Amino acid sequence: MKTYAVFASPRNTFNSLLVVTAIAIFGASLAGCGSSMSGPTPAKTTQVVVLLTSTANDQLTMFNTSVVSVALTDSAGKSTTIFTGANPPIGTNIEWMHLNGASEPLPAVGVPQGTYTSATVTISNCTLNTVSFTSPNLNFAEFGGGPCGQVMMGTTVNLPSAIMVTGSVMGLSLNLQMQQSFTLVGSGPTATVTISPVFNLTAVSIASEPTDETNGKVIGVAGEVMSLNMNGSSFTAQTTDGALLTLSTNTSTTFQGIAAFSSLSTNLLVNFDAAIQSDGSLLATRVEVDDATATQEGIGPYSIPAGPVGGFDTLPLQSNGCQTSGAPICFDLFQFTNNTVFNVSQQFSNVASLPFSATFNSASFLQGQNVSTFSLSVTNNNPNATTITLRPQTVNGTVTAISSDAGFTTYTVTLASYDSFPVLQLYGADIPTVPHVTNPTTIVVYADTSTKFLNSGGMVNVGSLLRFKGLVFFDSGTMRMDASEIYDGVTE
Repeated sequence: MKTYAVFASPRNTFNSLLVVTAIAIFGASLAGCGSSMSGPTPAKTTQVVVLLTSTANDQLTMFNTSVVSVALTDSAGKSTTIFTGANPPIGTNIEWMHLNGASEPLPAVGVPQGTYTSATVTISNCTLNTVSFTSPNLNFAEFGGGPCGQVMMGTTVNLPSAIMVTGSVMGLSLNLQMQQSFTLVGSGPTATVTISPVFNLTAVSIASEPTDETNGKVIGVAGEVMSLNMNGSSFTAQTTDGALLTLSTNTSTTFQGIAAFSSLSTNLLVNFDAAIQSDGSLLATRVEVDDATATQEGIGPYSIPAGPVGGFDTLPLQSNGCQTSGAPICFDLFQFTNNTVFNVSQQFSNVASLPFSATFNSASFLQGQNVSTFSLSVTNNNPNATTITLRPQTVNGTVTAISSDAGFTTYTVTLASYDSFPVLQLYGADIPTVPHVTNPTTIVVYADTSTKFLNSGGMVNVGSLLRFKGLVFFDSGTMRMDASEIYDGVTE
């Protein structure tokens, strides 16, 4: 409340008293009106951005859930929905393995401030996939395809502590705990599986200048440009999980593969980094276009050579510009030719500094590498790959040796036998044009000053079980990774 002081000279004392009296009467009348017209004070709200992520080892190749809704319940028992899936009552399909060591945002939503003590994630169905080898065949098995035990099943959501929703903006990390979410007995098509998803939900404080997923930055999100906004500096993109996100740009935004914002167009397939802002909006810090002519993009590990020379199949974790049913339909079988362009994700700026031949081409295209395959046309039912871009991926393993090489710290890491790299290497060993690793359960990880150590304590020792995220290269019979992030590992 403001305090007003009225100063009067002796000859204006009477007039001043009239002014004071008028002010007092007017103020009293306002107070009376306020008391008769006002209702309950509206609750303050905070812009909350849900960040989808997962924690997993390498046992599965894919994990899908159809999310119907996500809701918070406060200490008074009041529920607030913070996400409603598309296509009710089925919900929005979300694939979680590509989110292992990565985060993708949902659109910000205003949430009443307060203390929230529980949460509910409702799903309608879920499936998981594995790959195994029984000579001479690879076995690609899918389990589930139904309602995870019962229709519209409510999952388990753990809150390590009560969530205080306060301030102008905050994040909520919705982290699928993969290994707690299923039991798998046996292997291959005859295995038996039960699925009951378990999530951890934790608060994320948004930094004024976010740098990674722990403080409000998302990195390497695939999407399709749906519209350009009238202000000439923002656009709307749809992620591969169907979230519509509005992203602003500024003079600090880095454009890769195109010259500037003016080169963006609807239906363009992009890969972007974005920082959550103080109002819950997203600022694109990097926008990458690998193939401006492509109409479709399939994202997932190269699984097996198939068909004629240059033909290959992938494990399709994500897709852009197409649908799993209807038209245009998604593909996971592709064909590369002499005209196909092989790229390395421009998310990494240190590839040229690596102390080995960090090349990616048709001769070093290794089974298990995560790639974006862009296509425009189809020949003999196989889409022609116009561009193949090497993408980051996450592996889980145990450090067996630590060394250094030309400014990089190197970690020799042992992978589990069920990891897709050693499993896929068992197939096609008799095909001379297909590269194979000498020891497929070993990968050498390279870390420099750009690598983010997000594991507990930030230390790496011999015997540490960790998850390493980065680009995997094939170098003269050895797998080597340029690591961008390091996380705590998951029991194998």
